Amino acid sequence: MILLNKDEKPQAEPGRRPHIAQWVRWLSVPIILGWLALTVVTNIVVPQIEVVGQQQSVPMTAMDAPSSVAMSTIGNTFHEFKSNTSVMIVLEGDQPLGDAAHQYYNEIVKKLEADKTHVEHIQDFWSDPLTAAGSQSADGKSAYVQAYLAGNMGEGLANESVEAVKSIVESVPAPPGIKAYVAGSSALINDTHIAGDRSLKIITGLTFGVITVMLLVVYRSIVTVLIALVMVFLELAAARGVVAFLGYHHLIGLSTFAVNLLVMVAIAAGTDYVIFLFGRYQEARSKGADKESAYYEMYHGTGHVIVGSGMTIAGALFCLHFTRSPMFQSMGVPLFVGMVVVVAAAMTLGPAVVTAASRFGLLEPKAASRERFWRRIGTAVVRWPGPILVATTFVCLIGLLALPGYRTDYNDRHYLPADIPASEGFAAAERHFPEARLSPELLMLQSDHDLRNSADFLVIDRVAKAIFHTPGIGRVQTITRPLGTPIEHSSIPFLLGMQGTTQTLNQSYMQDRMKDMLKMGDDMNVSIDQMTKMYDLLGQLNAVTHSMVGKMDLTLADIQTLRNHIADFDDFFRPLRNYFYWEPHCFDIPVCNSIRSVFDTLDGIDTMTDDFQLLVPDLHKLDLLTAQMRTLMPPMIDTMRSMRTMQLTLQSTQSGQQDQIAAMQDNQSAMGKAFDEAKNDDSFYLPPEAFDNPDFKRGMKMFLSPDGKAVRFIISHEGDPMSPEGLSHIDPIKNAAFEAIKGTPLEGSKIYLAGTAASFKDMQDSADYDLMIAGLAALCLIFIIMLIITRAVVASAVIVGTVALSLGTSFGLSVLIWQDLIGRPLHWMVMVMAIVILLAVGSDYNLLLVARLKEEIPAGLKTGIIRAMGGSGSVVTSAGLVFAVTMAAMAFSELTVIAQVGTTIGMGLLVDTLVIRSFMTPSIAALLGRWFWWPQRVRPRPVPSPWPNPAARAANTEPIPAQSRQ
Repeated sequence: MILLNKDEKPQAEPGRRPHIAQWVRWLSVPIILGWLALTVVTNIVVPQIEVVGQQQSVPMTAMDAPSSVAMSTIGNTFHEFKSNTSVMIVLEGDQPLGDAAHQYYNEIVKKLEADKTHVEHIQDFWSDPLTAAGSQSADGKSAYVQAYLAGNMGEGLANESVEAVKSIVESVPAPPGIKAYVAGSSALINDTHIAGDRSLKIITGLTFGVITVMLLVVYRSIVTVLIALVMVFLELAAARGVVAFLGYHHLIGLSTFAVNLLVMVAIAAGTDYVIFLFGRYQEARSKGADKESAYYEMYHGTGHVIVGSGMTIAGALFCLHFTRSPMFQSMGVPLFVGMVVVVAAAMTLGPAVVTAASRFGLLEPKAASRERFWRRIGTAVVRWPGPILVATTFVCLIGLLALPGYRTDYNDRHYLPADIPASEGFAAAERHFPEARLSPELLMLQSDHDLRNSADFLVIDRVAKAIFHTPGIGRVQTITRPLGTPIEHSSIPFLLGMQGTTQTLNQSYMQDRMKDMLKMGDDMNVSIDQMTKMYDLLGQLNAVTHSMVGKMDLTLADIQTLRNHIADFDDFFRPLRNYFYWEPHCFDIPVCNSIRSVFDTLDGIDTMTDDFQLLVPDLHKLDLLTAQMRTLMPPMIDTMRSMRTMQLTLQSTQSGQQDQIAAMQDNQSAMGKAFDEAKNDDSFYLPPEAFDNPDFKRGMKMFLSPDGKAVRFIISHEGDPMSPEGLSHIDPIKNAAFEAIKGTPLEGSKIYLAGTAASFKDMQDSADYDLMIAGLAALCLIFIIMLIITRAVVASAVIVGTVALSLGTSFGLSVLIWQDLIGRPLHWMVMVMAIVILLAVGSDYNLLLVARLKEEIPAGLKTGIIRAMGGSGSVVTSAGLVFAVTMAAMAFSELTVIAQVGTTIGMGLLVDTLVIRSFMTPSIAALLGRWFWWPQRVRPRPVPSPWPNPAARAANTEPIPAQSRQ
């Protein structure tokens, strides 16, 4: 038997029967059928939410994030790809990879290139001898190729592309001892979806099992538990169906985390609201109310709490929609819609089920009430509010003190099972390559002019060198260092050494020429002797010529005299002569012909005289020229002697120089060899003729854009690029590149940086911003909702403040457990998701307590606190424990990040239920007194009433017969 206090009424007042409650009660059966129909239709007409989640998955990073913009710009500039999704196909052999491995590799690459739908570009280094060593391990047992795929990382198309690549790799038969893996960030994300969907079924089943056990403990009735489970299942199925419907029709985006959290939050919130409804209904029934009055008491006491709680959770979760990260943004609307569906079901389906079940005598209280226990706690709180507040604060400090040591991790591999394909691929690569080889950064330097010249290549190598010397960077590949080290033989000392080597090769030829110079000196000496003899001969020739000229003058005079005498003779013999010329038969008469010939000879004397007259001037001129020519010979002889002397001097000098050069060149090639072996990059230079080399042109196609105005760098970290240290390298890399182009022809060039660490750096920056936006928005929204419900500024502030304290405590405890005890730092997503969800759900129980306090104010502030804790303690604790255990069930997920989120939220709910709601909030209310309800005006003590007579007191404390509860 339950005893009633004098001011606790067993019947609900007619004025407390809202119209909505009446309509729900009248239409209970159609409402139940309507929810069944909605659940069935939404789960049949569209695929299940896991399938829709994969199809409509959102990208990991925002499209306007610097890394996304950089990756898109690089792909478009090089005409290679349009998205930021890429995978690494890793080959691993038991022995060094040979021809069979190359054939296997070539077949995979051929099939990848044929799939134009899913594969946009293949960065094939291993097939090119120029870059093959850069993509093969030092032991020769492993090699890799990078494939850029369609769809942005995390999207449905990207996941489909990753699956297509896996199918291609599996379709090619591998040679014995060789295995191929598909690894990379995109493959890891794809496997995350698979593992998340796989573990979601396990978590859901486990959650329902735990909830069943806990509800059995609370209600001690299998029928009540089954009804509660059916309601929770309908709420969950309806929420899943509605969200899947919206996602299937492209109205909202989804992600693996959104799907997992939606299921868990829907189960937990749905169970909480069922407990609120059943608890208040059974409380009223246990106090003697009939079924109808208990129904309206239930609706009046919990309706505004459920709506306020649901809208708080839904609104706070919707604040995630204002974040920049697509991962967090994708949770906002789906979780909001799911919570709205759950609240709508709790406000309609829940009361309808209570109505229908009560008609069959179900849902009656079976377990003994624990109100007395909670009233004792309430009495202790109002009696010693200060010490209890201090004690609860110290309990919270356990978690708060762990917060300063908080560290995070961005490597998803650490939060995934080791047996998933992508993790196996990473493990295979790390057996042969440095840890960061499969997660490189991609930097592009874009100029306004063609970079294919020696001067700009000096700047390119300067940039590569500056990045390489940045702390934390393990390797930089670009056109000047395709294998990660400077191109062999590209140092100035080596070029100088090569010149010396050429001189060494020419030394024997130079020595032969020195011998030729000696021979030339001897030949010149012979020439000098001959010219000296010629000079003497010319002197004799000049004397003879002079004598000849004199004699020729006399001869000419004699000839002229002879001509004159012959002319006289001819004049006298002209008549006789004419006879000989006139005689027609003179040629036949020997004497006539002979005499005629004599006369012809006499005529030739005249011609000869004329010829001699012409010859004599020339002989005079020859006489002069011979003399002049002789005068020229001495200078020529002197010049020849001088030339011979200089020739011998030159030969002697050069011969000595050749000896010196030979001595200098003995170790000249050693300097270039030393620079090559040391991989020294202080004196890089490529001569212009190198740009005409066919192999080098092929290398330029890999690292320089088709127009030659952009060059890219492939950067590998020394450690884990997804660790906080790896992310801290991003800004120094950009700064190093910027500083390296200062004062060079490339100053002012655009710098783009993409890749694994760059993407997660953007996620980190976005997460910090998102936490601030979502957290502040959620706090403001919660405060406004609390203010509307409680109409008390201080009470609303206390609720928000205690929730924030609970949040810090739970997060600190999570850091203590996961990071310090287990040794696994919290994933970077845990803080945002856990904080926003804890802000949302953590205010529920405080809200229920404060709402109950508000109802009990007429009995006095302290008495009201005791009664409120007695009336709501068991229900709120049960609901909180169920919600906490539901969240904690996510610890069994294959995704450690889901486990961390679940346990963080679970611990937060435990702290909020067992510490904040049970002790801290009521102690604060007791300490503040009437100021807790400011600006409302309340009486610390109840209004005095006439003292009842003993008969009335006996009537008020009379046991209630069992039949009066019917």
